[in-house]
Amino acid sequence: MSWKGMEMELERDVWPYVLPFPVDVKKRRLVWKILQSKVGMGILARLNVEKPTYQKELIKRLPYSNKSIIEYLKLMVSAKIVEQGMEKAKIRERNVWVKWYKPTKLGRWLILFLKSPREISEETLKETVEELFQIYSANIVEFCQKYDLDIEYFHQVLDEKFLEEWKRETPEIKPEVAVFGSASLDLYGSIERLPKPDETAYIEISDVYPGGMGANVAVALSRLGVPVAFITKIGADHAGRLLLENFRRNKVNLSNLKIERGKTSLQTLILFDSEGKRRIMVLGRPNTAISITSPEEIDWKLLKYSKIVYIGETFVEVASTIADFAKNLGKIVIYRPGVPYLKLGIERIKEVIEHTEIFILNEIGWAELKKNSKEKISSIADLQRHGPQTIILTKGMLGCEIWDGEKHKIYPVPKKLIKKFKIVDATGAGDSFSAAFIKKLLEGGSFEEAVRFAQVAACITCSRFGASPAFPTLEEIVENLS
Repeated sequence: MSWKGMEMELERDVWPYVLPFPVDVKKRRLVWKILQSKVGMGILARLNVEKPTYQKELIKRLPYSNKSIIEYLKLMVSAKIVEQGMEKAKIRERNVWVKWYKPTKLGRWLILFLKSPREISEETLKETVEELFQIYSANIVEFCQKYDLDIEYFHQVLDEKFLEEWKRETPEIKPEVAVFGSASLDLYGSIERLPKPDETAYIEISDVYPGGMGANVAVALSRLGVPVAFITKIGADHAGRLLLENFRRNKVNLSNLKIERGKTSLQTLILFDSEGKRRIMVLGRPNTAISITSPEEIDWKLLKYSKIVYIGETFVEVASTIADFAKNLGKIVIYRPGVPYLKLGIERIKEVIEHTEIFILNEIGWAELKKNSKEKISSIADLQRHGPQTIILTKGMLGCEIWDGEKHKIYPVPKKLIKKFKIVDATGAGDSFSAAFIKKLLEGGSFEEAVRFAQVAACITCSRFGASPAFPTLEEIVENLS
């Protein structure tokens, strides 16, 4: 039977602590005797976790005979639940010796079992949970070595449960935009030059930022005050934790985010050479969680709530189903697949773009689409014949061009924006542009208004390092719009 098959789903109201018991049989029997007794349980409930408890206080507070209380305190000492001691105290002008009891590690665990977490100080709770984790980690290592089990499984389970809990605590806001795409952890590094064949080069990783085209669009939209849901997959790993934390911080609806145990989250290496030129490499593995892989994984009600459905780097077979469903609901479908998908040629993406209202691509992607299509695609009109009547071609700091039906207009980036916002890192500029463009469309703005708004957002993003941390707020764009 597989480990996955052996897993048991526990109710959410089970006690939040795992309780270890002594290996020694005699001590274990003593513990059970104490736990089965009203006197023993009464004493445990009255013991202070953080400081000694005096015998006379227990006798005074508990509704049992002195003999019974003292008998069970002795049993607790024998079972190593408490340690005892004596100290001098001044009572009625007399110095007397008083007996005290203090919980051992086992005692603290038993007391925590009986108390609500709210009754325990944060410091004690943290210390006790850390002790428990240390013990169980050591036991799991021993268990894996003894029975030849993969310890990576336990790492993945811990990551998965942690991520699922974070996801569960994220508010499920009703979205105006549903975003499909990938999430990636961006590793920023520097290199003097690319190595020659068989040469070793040192890459220094200087910064790590949450990224991924679809994820960036979702975060940028939320930062502009747009309720947004992001539909994707991430791995149950360290990178997944960083990505999920970023979504939580930016209030993105994660109800349809899939966390996959046994898979790694996508990572991207962004290298800057000595001249400041940027090279981007996606680090994939056979088990990388890239995006949604089946229509069955989609919560379709999120699309019903939304006014706009944005499809980014999503597997073509799934993207075509999403676009078809959204179009039939009367939603605005925006498709921006990125260069790797455009390299597949028009034949592979035509079932997506035939349901697309707005198709966004950059100059590199446009060149790759023309080069890799078996069908002759030489003009935007050729592209429009496949469905999308509005096509936006972004050209970096040169601006963009928009074809809307037979209308064609060029929008250069205003010189004042170029002068004010010097390019530091262009990563995420297209994502920021797309999000701001969508924001303006939701407000009923024209294409021209949406482009001007989006250009400000992209310029601000380029003036800062990282993608997600660089996205502007609505106030920043409005301030620089004039």
